[in-house]
Formats: sequence, C-alpha cells, structure tokens
Amino acid sequence: MKKLMTLMLGLALATGTVTTAFAQDQPKKEKKKKTKKKKGEDTKK
Repeated sequence: MKKLMTLMLGLALATGTVTTAFAQDQPKKEKKKKTKKKKGEDTKK
C-alpha cells in the first residue's frame, strides 16, 4: 500500500509540473508580411 501511495504521489507531482509548463506557453503571433512593390510595376492600369 505504501508503494501505491508513493507512485500516486509521484504521478500527481509529474502531471502537475507538466500542466503548468504547458499552461505557460504563449501562442505564437503570426507577423504580417508587407509586400514590397518593385519600381515600374503598377497595380492600376
């Protein structure tokens, strides 16, 4: 019974640390790329 309680404690501590590690990750922000116009090229015709 003591081994079972030790195993359950270890499992609870491991899952607690994993969930807090994943909870701290911030979502990546996608940067908008600006398109550069080349000289001599007009979009209006």
